Amino acid sequence: MNLLITNSHAAQAYAILRALRPYATRVVATMNGTTRWRARTSHAAYSRHVDARYDTPHPAVDWLAGVVQDTNTENEEAYVRRIEDICRAERIDTIFPSSDAEVYVFAKNKARFARQGIVCIVQDYGSLKIPLDKYETNCAARRAGFPAPHTIVPNSREDIQSFADRVPPPWLVKPRCTFGSIGTRVVRDRADLESTYEMTARRQARPMIQEFIPGRIKENLYVVVDHDACIRSFMRTEVLKIRQRLVQDSVASFRISVDSLLYVQAHAVMREIGTWGGFTCQTKIDARDGVPKLLEINPRLGMHTWFRTQSGVNEPLLLLRLARGESIQTVTTFPRGALVFEPIEDLLDLPFELLDLMLYRIRINILGRQPTDRHNPPYTFVELAKSFATNYGTRGRKVIGIHTRHLLEDPAACGFGFYAYAGLLLRTIDSRGK
Repeated sequence: MNLLITNSHAAQAYAILRALRPYATRVVATMNGTTRWRARTSHAAYSRHVDARYDTPHPAVDWLAGVVQDTNTENEEAYVRRIEDICRAERIDTIFPSSDAEVYVFAKNKARFARQGIVCIVQDYGSLKIPLDKYETNCAARRAGFPAPHTIVPNSREDIQSFADRVPPPWLVKPRCTFGSIGTRVVRDRADLESTYEMTARRQARPMIQEFIPGRIKENLYVVVDHDACIRSFMRTEVLKIRQRLVQDSVASFRISVDSLLYVQAHAVMREIGTWGGFTCQTKIDARDGVPKLLEINPRLGMHTWFRTQSGVNEPLLLLRLARGESIQTVTTFPRGALVFEPIEDLLDLPFELLDLMLYRIRINILGRQPTDRHNPPYTFVELAKSFATNYGTRGRKVIGIHTRHLLEDPAACGFGFYAYAGLLLRTIDSRGK
């Protein structure tokens, strides 16, 4: 096949590239971003395994503004036409998007590309209306019996006040069409809830207000679902350490597991959503009752795709076969208990974690302020030391991060990958110590 990989600034794009390169005659990558510099530093596009790279318009502008419609906006049409030009020039027959906004755009135009002999590895548009909408996903989870945070899309000020009466602070004000916590705000004071909601609504119509789930323990479920809504691959994370806290908390190191009491509930949610593909189900253990609560579901491969591909589970290949209408077998071989971590990201994280701890102690012990989440304080010096000792001092199978593993063999792509991660850390400074 001649493969086109989009959103090459995302971590999952590099994992997809490495997983499908052996099956491709030619690989082309597109570059776009909110700024020209971000587009030009799209790390996967600079891999030595990419044969050509092209600039494209940024397709997410309208989606992030909440403009969701069956037909293309002017910006989306310009993006699709640019992709069509690239496909003709490079004789592309397969496109693999892996960001929410691009999955949305390609799903709308899936039949259009199919008429040109091009397979888009995305679901049908009609089946994405639930998983691409955070509020509808929350409702689907509740219908399927999967515990989820209390959530509303208010129609009036009275709805906001009623929600604040029923659900204690803090609260999350969150756009329904978003990724990477873009636009999500934590509100601690009731007096700020309405104004924060109005500010968010000016950027994207009808955002939602959600209960904040306290706690440190996060558990992700990674599933591949076939066209009959049967789970063909299932992994979960036994989290050892998270990187960031509050709304941007992400997993830093974990052990691979396939045993989970949530399997049945995850299967029920997939049937309720009613579509195939690769999904990341993000859950958090509620510190108040010990129950895992579903935060959101991403209907695409996410930033941790690399740990499955590095573990021998080629999820991109499974999705390629599903997109072609082929059947796939249930994956049964997993490296159970393997420790997963990214060494260079650990080193980049360390000064920010120490800053978080210092500011947190000043806030709590000196200024006498209450923490946003008392169940999720920064890691202490002892806890940080133990996490490094666990990662680097224990025996057993380990899965090392894809960018560290391939840094010497593919330096441009991996170097830009770490550059992007450092930029992400810089953007989290204002949330440290809270």
